[in-house]
This record gives sequence, C-alpha cells and structure tokens, in this order.
Amino acid sequence: MNLTPCLSEAAQKEQEELTLQIAALEVKRQELTSGLNHVDQTIRSLQSRVAQIKNETVPISCLPSDVLEIIFDESRRVLFPWAGFRRPLPIEVQLSHVCRRWRQVALSTPSLWNTLRVPILHRESAIRTYLQRCNQCPLSVHLGPQLSDRRIMDVITSVLIPRIGQFRELILDTQDRQELYSLLCHLVNTAAPCLERLKITSSDPARGQGSYPPIEIFKQGAPLLSDVRLSALPITLPEAAVSTLHFDPLPGPVIPLPRSHLLSIITPVASSLTVLCLKGFVSGFHEEPGSAPVVLPSLRELVVHGHAMIHGFNVFRNISAPSLRFFTLNSLKRQALSPIHKFMTRTSPDQFRSLRSLHYIDCEMDDDLDIYLPHATSGLTHLSVSLGIHTHLMRLLSNSDKQAALHRTVPLWPHLRTLTFHVAAWSQGRDDIESDEEDELPPAIALLLDVIRLRKTVGTELELLRLEGPHARAFHDELSLALIKSQLQVNIEVLPGLSPDNDSQLSSSGDWAYSGQFYGSQYRTHLYRKLQSGPHGQHHLHWGSIARGT
Repeated sequence: MNLTPCLSEAAQKEQEELTLQIAALEVKRQELTSGLNHVDQTIRSLQSRVAQIKNETVPISCLPSDVLEIIFDESRRVLFPWAGFRRPLPIEVQLSHVCRRWRQVALSTPSLWNTLRVPILHRESAIRTYLQRCNQCPLSVHLGPQLSDRRIMDVITSVLIPRIGQFRELILDTQDRQELYSLLCHLVNTAAPCLERLKITSSDPARGQGSYPPIEIFKQGAPLLSDVRLSALPITLPEAAVSTLHFDPLPGPVIPLPRSHLLSIITPVASSLTVLCLKGFVSGFHEEPGSAPVVLPSLRELVVHGHAMIHGFNVFRNISAPSLRFFTLNSLKRQALSPIHKFMTRTSPDQFRSLRSLHYIDCEMDDDLDIYLPHATSGLTHLSVSLGIHTHLMRLLSNSDKQAALHRTVPLWPHLRTLTFHVAAWSQGRDDIESDEEDELPPAIALLLDVIRLRKTVGTELELLRLEGPHARAFHDELSLALIKSQLQVNIEVLPGLSPDNDSQLSSSGDWAYSGQFYGSQYRTHLYRKLQSGPHGQHHLHWGSIARGT
C-alpha cells in the first residue's frame, strides 16, 4: 500500500517557482557578497594609502634609507631581558613588520640578517630565510645551548657548516662535552677564510668529570682569526695573527688546564698577542726545571684571575711581557700575589718600565708591601684598588707623599693621574654612629682626602677619581660632602653599573662575547621557566617551536 502523499499539479508548479526564486536570490546574494568584498578590499586599500600618506609626513619617514639602515643596525646592539614564557621576536623581524617602507629597507639590508642564534632564536625555516636575505654578507653564528636534538644538528651540518667560509664570528656554547665535540669534529678539516672572532665554551656541571682531549680545528686555515675566547679547553688553533686570547673557567667541577696545553696554545701566537686574559684554572705543579718563559713581545694587556694561580701556576715563570702597559690582578690570594710583586721588583728596571695601568680587584695584599714596587712601576699613570681591602697601598702612597713634601724629593708614582676605587660595599647613613662622632669621617674617606691633598702638595695632582661598582653612587655622595668641607677639588667619574669582573680595558672589544653570553643566559632561564610551568615541573621542548615569523 503506497502511503506517499501526492502533490497536486498546482502545488508542484508553486514549488518549482519557489525553487527558481531561491536560486535567483542565492545568485544575487553571491553577487552582492562579491561586491561587498570588493568594497571592503577597496576601503582597506584606500585606508592603507591614507596611512601611507600620513606616515610620510612623520619626521622619521623623511630619513634617507641609508640612515635608516644605520639605525636598524644599531638597534640590534640593545639587549633587553626576556619576560614571561615567550621568547621575543628578533629585533630585525620586529622592524620589518612596522610599515611598508621599513620592511622594504629591512629586506634590502643584508647586514641586518647576518646573525643566527641556533636554537635560541632561529629554527630551520628562519635559518634558510636569513641566509637568503643576507646574501654573501659575513655571518655571525651562535650555536647552542640545547643541541641534542638530531634535527638541530642536521640543520647545522647540512645548512650552516657548508657556509663556514662566510663566518666572521662563531660562538659554540653547549650544554655538555659530547655536544661540543660533535660540533668541533665538523670544524677539524675546514677552512674559515673570513673568521675573525671565535668563542668556545661548555656548560657541563653534571658530566664535566676528567680532562678534555686535545683537538685541532680549522686545519685548512683561518688567516683572519684575531680574537679567541676559550673556556680552559685544550684546542689547537690554526696559524693566525691572534691578538686577543681569553681562558675562562669551565662551570662545575674544577678541571685545570695542563700548563703544557696552555703554552702550546699561546706559543704559536706569541708574536701577535696583545691581550691575554687568564681566568681559567691552570695546573702548574709539574713545570719543567729550567724551562724558559714564552716571550710575548707585543703583549699590552694582561689579566690574571686567582683561579689561574690556585693550582701552582706561576705567571711570569711561564710568560714574559716586556712591553706590558695594562696589568689587572683579580681575586688573588696573598701567597699568589706576593711572588708577582717580588718578580716585579727583582726585574726592575728591565721589566715593567712600560706599565701605565695597574689594577687590583679584591686581592689579598701583603702588609709588608714596601716602596720597591712603586719604584719598579714608576711610569704608572692609573691605579685601581678595591675600597677597604687595599688600605695598606693607599697608606704607602700617602706616607710617601708626606716624606716627599718634607724632604722635597720626588714622590712615588710621580706620573699617577687617575685613581679608581671599586666600591663593592658601603654603609649609607651611618645610623649607628653616636651624635658626638657625626663629624668624624669614615677611615676610607679620610685616607682618600689625605691622598688627594698630598698629591697636590707634591705637585702630582690627581686629574680624575673614578668610582665603580654597585655602591659607587652612595660613596660619591658622602665623599663629595667631605671634599666641600675640606675645600678640596677633584674630577670624579661615577660608573655605578660597572662590575670589577668586567675588565675595563677590554670592554670595547668584548661586546660581541658579552652579547653571546647574554643570549645564552636568557635562553637557559627561558628553558627553566618552561620546565617549571609544565605538569609536575616537566615540559617537553620541541625543535619546531623554537622561533616564529620572519
């Protein structure tokens, strides 16, 4: 039995007419929608043109493109701490997203895209884009940390290493020694004709047991290499005119670099070396009897940290620096500093006659320091000491000036014109002092006033007093008041943000290394935050999520 209702002829005809009307209306709606989209697109285009015209009236839009390129390039030098759980876009990417003209200028400036930090800021797609945009511009490459992902190493070996002839700066900053040596093995039989700056370090506190095996890199040459920073690693460098050489300590367990390895690195570059910084641990107990020191005829600046001395290493028994002008001693114990002073006095006047700046930072100085040291460094023009620690040296200078004024003789350090104090601590306000002692000057300020007064009396007036360190401003305020009361005048320069660990003479040439250290530190902090934010403190990191748009 068929229960399907049948439409009448009139109903069928009406249905057909309604279907045709619906179809016609749908066609009309599609046409109207298309027209509306066209209108919206036209409005957006006109708005973009209006904004472009408005932007052209802004003063910065009147800058020539070459000036804008310089501003863009300088903006990359500004370092901002990362906030939150998201890494910031690289500054060059941000600049290219501001407006059409800025993007045109940014994309047409190859030098703006010549810095790659893998995996800190850039993933595979970004690496390829940057290499395309920078064309043949010299590259600055920062590899690490967190290179354990195989995809990262594949990109490095297949995309970056083949462009090593384009590298001008290379930083290797890995998490463990296996990562480091995997990278170094790729650099053994390579040539780096444009490489000028090289830094190699490894942060491996957990697995950093035992010594590192020696390895030779760039066997095919790196003729322009001039600035090398190593973390106490036995790496043989190619023949090059290296002028700056750093040995920094490895983190974690103390692993001293054997003396023989240190000298094997220094000896090939002895004739060209002008700056040597010894901060890493060096083993020196097994010195060969009667061995002659390595002569560094062009060395102008030497920095020695206490780490390099605690394992028996003796600086001037291993190197000779007849033209030394800047000498920094940082955190040396008394037993390490005393032999240096004795050597300086014993070799006078043949050695250290060119020395102009002598810096003591948190060193334990002998109480029996005599006048022979100032006599041995009579050409000194700049002396740096730590406030409250090197009082004996200031008293020696003050007493010498008193004797010179009394007997009308030449004072010690007659050419001394600049005095620097590292102010690591200073009590402000002195609230604990009784009311009848309020006018009594702190011993450090009283001694400094004596030095300033007596220097003027003997005709060797100080031209500049420099105050450095976190409490430099507080010390300056109290010193200024004391100078006014004493009717004394001296030019004072305050550098409150400068840490004694930053070698002042090396600051201008160390910016590139500091930038690498900054980004590595920010990235490690970022990884720690992500680990802490995950469930039960665990968060899986993926190579594909390293960077965002370009």
